[in-house]
Amino acid sequence: MEILNFITNFIRIDIFLSFGFYSIIYFILRTFLKDKVFILDFDKSATELIIYLGFVWLVLWLIGTWIYYLGLENKIEQIKYYELLTGKYAYAIWIQPIFWFLLTQVYRIKFIKKYLIFRIIISLFFIVTFERFVILITLFHRDYLPSNWTLDNKYGIDTNNLILGLLGKILVIIMIISLYHFGIKKIKTLFS
Repeated sequence: MEILNFITNFIRIDIFLSFGFYSIIYFILRTFLKDKVFILDFDKSATELIIYLGFVWLVLWLIGTWIYYLGLENKIEQIKYYELLTGKYAYAIWIQPIFWFLLTQVYRIKFIKKYLIFRIIISLFFIVTFERFVILITLFHRDYLPSNWTLDNKYGIDTNNLILGLLGKILVIIMIISLYHFGIKKIKTLFS
């Protein structure tokens, strides 16, 4: 179960979220490169990968939900979990994963793929869950704001680790897209 959770979180955070950072690099390169054929073909593979990984992520999430249900200790816990998934407030469980799946499928629309701002906004939606959204809204409400706002290490934000983490995520997404892109090309040349 832990491996399944790791894989689904890796796909959602390290791939879907990092796709927004990849998109920034892609649009910068597309602006400055003269030969755009390779970069356009590479980006086509990148968006295909995100679309297919959306299906993979949803299937893995469903399998994880089923495994969790089967792993419950007794019938009472299984009944409660089943009621949670199918009861009056079941939408609270299902809406977030379905929303994330639909976000990956939005890349099928050419208009969305074409503009950087849409790609970044979509990838940022993978950070903000509905639960985090409510927390952020409450956090920034004027009644809850502190009188002095500073962002330094006493709040646990280390900019060096943040930058290194982002660079690592960008390298991982570019490596995964490269493996997909060149792997698909190799498979197509073998079968043609």
